[in-house]
Amino acid sequence: MLLSNEKIDKIAGPSVLFIGPYPPPYSGPELGMKLLLESKLKEKFNIHFLKTNFRKTNVDKGKFDLRMVIAFFRFLFFLIPKLILYKPALVYYPITPTQIGWVGRDIWCLLICRLFNKKCIIHLRGGHLRLNLQAFHPLVRAIVGYSCKYVSLALVQAECLRDQFENLVRPNKVEVLYNAIETKEFENQNKNEYERSNILYMGHMTQAKGYCDLVRAIPMVARKYPDVKFFFAGNMRKGERGVFFDQITGQKLKYEDPFKIEEEIVSSDYKKNYVKLGIVQGDEKKALLAKANIFVLPSYSEGFSRAVLEALSMGKPVICTPVGAHKEVIKDGINGFLVKPGDVEHLAERIMILLEDVELRNRMGVANYWYARKLFDKEMVAAQMGNYMERIMNEPN
Repeated sequence: MLLSNEKIDKIAGPSVLFIGPYPPPYSGPELGMKLLLESKLKEKFNIHFLKTNFRKTNVDKGKFDLRMVIAFFRFLFFLIPKLILYKPALVYYPITPTQIGWVGRDIWCLLICRLFNKKCIIHLRGGHLRLNLQAFHPLVRAIVGYSCKYVSLALVQAECLRDQFENLVRPNKVEVLYNAIETKEFENQNKNEYERSNILYMGHMTQAKGYCDLVRAIPMVARKYPDVKFFFAGNMRKGERGVFFDQITGQKLKYEDPFKIEEEIVSSDYKKNYVKLGIVQGDEKKALLAKANIFVLPSYSEGFSRAVLEALSMGKPVICTPVGAHKEVIKDGINGFLVKPGDVEHLAERIMILLEDVELRNRMGVANYWYARKLFDKEMVAAQMGNYMERIMNEPN
């Protein structure tokens, strides 16, 4: 079935309808929903779930085709009966940052919930809605504004992302919910045992994620450290389907073809320093993280990368850009380094500092291990989510 209920034990608590993606694929939004559904929230609330995603891999996500059209009508077919049957006191729904996502489902979901007089919490798992919204068709932008007018609460992934709902949701109805991780799953008892030559990147291998910049940094690092290995885990695809602007400058990204960048490195003298792994999951991913010396993600825009959070939990120093939650989570020189998007020389320099200074690298790694457990453990984040849900339920209509 394209859209279905996940089996969740029912209790006598208030009825809540969660709507959103669920693995596979095993990317941020899907795993974020999975963690909430499997948390102790199910002990306080009578949770029902409507699964929305229909693609099994990340490669075709956001692609407009016949399957997306069919999925839209099936979504409506399942949503309305669930609102009638379960009579939820609250609806939780993660929104998208793209025009196709809003037209294809978000607008309709919010308007239908409004029609049924349901309180609704929306959740932005990204950091590029505000900039993308400027490029929406004026009519779509107006309808998005109207559909957000009556939401009960809007969640973002960091304090610095509150402005994502500017002119959409009143500031007093915007709250922060950090990304969550099952820290027990990403346990690493041997935090200072790793391959010193291994540099790890995990994510979509696209320009917007900084893949092209990191590949360009390889020769700069390899000239000084010939044995260094840059491991790239993720899927490579043409085009950008979600990120179109540099979150720091607000300027539109000039697209680069990652396949062309890959061709350049594998045909160069530094091909031995480049390792493309494809998508990694489960124990393979954890083993890859455990062996890595440094984790790098030089994105142009983010909400709160799950890959960064996994690296923190495994006790790895992180080099990333000050986009989204990362500029709050990564303190430059303390638990990692922040570099400006597109600054390849600075990126290479910071990598080499950590390759050279083992004591600094280990200090950062240990700090991140405990940092993740202090702030981002699944049950801590779920408890905060539960408080938000109770607050909204107790507010007058």
